[in-house]
Amino acid sequence: MSTSPGHDHTSTSLDGKGGTDSAAKVGKSTGPSYVYYRLYTKLGAFESNQPLYHNDRFIGRIPLKSVAPPRTVASLKRCLCKLEGLSEPDKALVFTPLSSPAPKEDSARLSFHAPSGPGLSEQDPIALVVESEKRIEEITQSDKLPERSDDTDIHYVYYRVYSSEGDEKAKTSFDETDSSLGRINSLSVAPPHNAGSLKACIAKFEGLVNALYMELFQDVDSDAAMGDTDVISFQGDTYPGSNQGNPVAAIAAFTKRARLLFTCSYKQNKPTWLSINKDEIIHTDGVIVSVRSPSTNQFCLGYMVINSKDEKGCESPICLWVAGWLLIFFCSCARGLC
Repeated sequence: MSTSPGHDHTSTSLDGKGGTDSAAKVGKSTGPSYVYYRLYTKLGAFESNQPLYHNDRFIGRIPLKSVAPPRTVASLKRCLCKLEGLSEPDKALVFTPLSSPAPKEDSARLSFHAPSGPGLSEQDPIALVVESEKRIEEITQSDKLPERSDDTDIHYVYYRVYSSEGDEKAKTSFDETDSSLGRINSLSVAPPHNAGSLKACIAKFEGLVNALYMELFQDVDSDAAMGDTDVISFQGDTYPGSNQGNPVAAIAAFTKRARLLFTCSYKQNKPTWLSINKDEIIHTDGVIVSVRSPSTNQFCLGYMVINSKDEKGCESPICLWVAGWLLIFFCSCARGLC
């Protein structure tokens, strides 16, 4: 049989079942066979329904063959959400690697055949951030899983809890002689890693319904709270809270619940003051502040609050019922002029 010039007959000796190309295909199939990942909401990590270890259900994996081509971020999100029983995959975000400052575009292609890379090992998992950890349906989990060894290197974030009156007991306290000192695994913090995500994670562990009720200081000697967009890298050995002797300080403000007694709307040009609805539940730190009245432009007393829409602003004490006792209205605006 004749061949055209330059044509490699050996490379095309195919029998329809692989031929000489089968070696290349076998080589390709010997690469990674699983995709490793961690699940998060904006508040922090939650357990996988496809866990790798019996005693650590926060790291999950799925067979690579489960991800439909073309293997893009969008197809991976759909696959993970289906296998995890999670809704709204289109609203999910994928971070590769875990420390990435921004999520990947849905159209980005993912290569799972390199020797190493995001998602190819449990040490370098993909992060999937979803709107809610609530499952559409319950998925049976296997109990026949190995145990993670105790020698795993954990990077902790140490923090100390305060209210406006002083230090408080941390719910993650680990030292009986220092109850206000707590710690969390840095892998519990949702990406992107910044002060806002760290604050949200600490607030979740401390039982606060919203991170807006907390201020985070880099250490106890800081004069100002960290901005939510301040980047924090947990990759090295030195980061805010990496040292037990120099923890970040979490000020748990706005912990007092209050019920609003009146309905009142303020004009849009009065941003300091919140419009209110009767019987709405808000949170306050209980600290009296002096602010300009929305009607008279004179200074009067009030409380800083966060309403049910997570809006922060001022309210008149006459409007609030706190902890079973009516706050006494003590400024010149006693007839509702504030």
